[in-house]
Amino acid sequence: MEKDVLQDAEETVETEATEETTEVNEESATEEAVECSEEEQGEEEAADSKDPKDVKFDELNDKYQRLFAEFQNFRNRSEKEKSSMFDMGARNVIEKFLPVVDNFERGLASLSEEDLASPVGQGMDMIYKQMAKTLVDIGVEAIEAEGKEFNPELHNAVMQVENEELEENTVAQELQKGYTYKGAVIRHSMVSVVTK
Repeated sequence: MEKDVLQDAEETVETEATEETTEVNEESATEEAVECSEEEQGEEEAADSKDPKDVKFDELNDKYQRLFAEFQNFRNRSEKEKSSMFDMGARNVIEKFLPVVDNFERGLASLSEEDLASPVGQGMDMIYKQMAKTLVDIGVEAIEAEGKEFNPELHNAVMQVENEELEENTVAQELQKGYTYKGAVIRHSMVSVVTK
């Protein structure tokens, strides 16, 4: 019977301890929930306390920054397009102008020493030099070919010749000058290449 009383007492103590623990856990959970709701209310109050003018200002400022970035991108893209269109137009004009330069070179090469010393010959020579200088000033350069190694990106081989003095795959003679504009080939040089 003493054992039964002891067991009942122990069970009662355990039950009371369990109830106390549960109450403590419930209280701490309630306190945490209250703290969380207070934090949320604080954030909501901070958002609510923000002046509507400030909210509108932030929205408009964000919109302005986005529009400004889009405008900058548009302006950069337009500049690139304008530059490429100018280069294409210049390239077309230069391609049409090169035969005139070729004809001046042929005309000067066909003149004798006497004709070259005459006023007409001197005038032709001065005009040719002025054209050549103008082409260089705008970025047009003649491709060096004769005596150089054949390069299919710069040269167009139209003949093969045998030559003991030059190495194989070397340009023996330039038949028509080639030109580049700002590093891009406008017209390939027509050349004859050494084969063995």
